[in-house]
Amino acid sequence: MNTPATFPCVHFEALQRFLPETLEGLPRARDAGSTGRYGDVSVSEAERSYSRGEEREVKVRIVDTSLGDKLGQAILAAAEEAREREQDDPTAPIFWKDKEAVGFVRYDAASTLAEASLLVGNRYVVAVSSRGFPGTVEVRRVAHDIDLQGLARLEPSPGGEDARGKEHPW
Repeated sequence: MNTPATFPCVHFEALQRFLPETLEGLPRARDAGSTGRYGDVSVSEAERSYSRGEEREVKVRIVDTSLGDKLGQAILAAAEEAREREQDDPTAPIFWKDKEAVGFVRYDAASTLAEASLLVGNRYVVAVSSRGFPGTVEVRRVAHDIDLQGLARLEPSPGGEDARGKEHPW
């Protein structure tokens, strides 16, 4: 009998619990999520966006993937490369030991686009992006307010039924 390997990622519904319910001053615009296997690659992602018209937007995405080691190495390398930047530099890296998170931050002043990419618990990738805000204060604030410690402790459940009795193929 040929049984499929256990699915290595957390289902997107479990990841959604860590997305901010609300952001001050920005109505919730859209939720999205998916979990799947694409050949040898497994991916689960949850995203929530908040916006006020065309002028301001924040998106939060949490990803768990079988490619996590490669993504994690890239995030760690970018954070280490930026380690010497002053803390008041908008692109200073993030090293939040208490939250088990490390990451890098990018900012384009011309387009007011900011992005923080974090490796959480040496497994999950959390990306927070903003448009229409000066600097990187908003992406840092939103990322810091996420329960990253709780996310770091989240373990994938084995195949079969989930906690709500829903059968999954993985």
